[in-house]
Amino acid sequence: MSRGLAGFLVISVLLLTALGFVMLQSTGAYSLEGQADAMASVSRQAAWLVLGLGVAGLLAFTDYHLLERWAWPVFWVLVVLLILCYVPGVGVTKGGASRWIAVRIPGAGNVQGQPSEVAKITAIIGLAAWCTRFRDRRKHILWGFIYPLGVIAVPVGLIAGEVDLGTASLIFLACAGILFLAGTRLVYMAGAVLLGGVLLGATINQIENRKARVTAFLHLDDPDVSKLKAEIKDMNYQQTQAIIAIGSGGVDGKGLGESRQKMYYLPLPHTDSVFAIVGEELGLKGTAGVLLLFAMVGLCGMGIAIQAPDRFGKLLGFGLISLIVGQAAINIGVTTGCLPNKGMPLPFISYGGSNLFSCLAAVGILLNIHRQTRLAEDDFEIHPAMAGH
Repeated sequence: MSRGLAGFLVISVLLLTALGFVMLQSTGAYSLEGQADAMASVSRQAAWLVLGLGVAGLLAFTDYHLLERWAWPVFWVLVVLLILCYVPGVGVTKGGASRWIAVRIPGAGNVQGQPSEVAKITAIIGLAAWCTRFRDRRKHILWGFIYPLGVIAVPVGLIAGEVDLGTASLIFLACAGILFLAGTRLVYMAGAVLLGGVLLGATINQIENRKARVTAFLHLDDPDVSKLKAEIKDMNYQQTQAIIAIGSGGVDGKGLGESRQKMYYLPLPHTDSVFAIVGEELGLKGTAGVLLLFAMVGLCGMGIAIQAPDRFGKLLGFGLISLIVGQAAINIGVTTGCLPNKGMPLPFISYGGSNLFSCLAAVGILLNIHRQTRLAEDDFEIHPAMAGH
């Protein structure tokens, strides 16, 4: 079974990615960004897929221990890219969020990327490397807790400042999990989680748009919506339409391409709300299949992390799979009305090149961890036999 983990992981990821292209073909023409030609968005996503698969293949055959050596230089490069999101003329603002940078490439025009997507991975690599290097000081409050938490706070703070609290929270929780597995004292961890919750709450309270989202979520099922403020009603609109889409799909769905909610009723049907369109067009069978595939990705990823041949591999594998599964859980939770409205793509399925690229890169690293585990097992099996000669 351990040798089949990589195979099951790859198959699950490819199926999710294929579904993403099918749904993009179905929803691309109804994007609220004004994309009239569905094939244009499919072609753009395909280019990111080719790039992502290339990087994933490279990482799958590159010893992940090299990442440990280069963790911090790459980490600080990504911090600089995050800072560029705030620079006028370089950073791109959409919907009040400054999460993108635009780079002009000859022959391709302006290409936009989201540094926070890659920063998620570099934060995990950096923290796993720190916890491996200073494992003997893991119980020390400075070296085992305050210093690593302070370093991770740099990208988390920059991403939160972009008004991307969801991604910032996801990175924080994944890093907290790594510190816990690394052996940081529970009392320190409890304090960090409490502090993180307080800071998140304070930040939400200071940003009217985010505050309205939480208020809207608390009143999502309020029968007397007339008492709610207009902006709160608007915040409820996307989740309400998503729930309608999922419910109208029934068990078997309306069929591919037959969604009505994507026709300018449901915002962002190709990105944040794509799970709702899956439910409407493919029904309960489709959404259950997506959940099953993500469960398979999570189980295979955790299996690879548990069996990793060393401490760095275990922590790195856990952090990476936590990012993928955690992001999927947040997206599906928001779409189904279980969490406050938060714009976060569904891994492998939602339209968005940066996210697809980062998720495939994470899978590539996981595959190499599995490969190194197999090489270590084979080496262990061969040497005793050789010793007898």
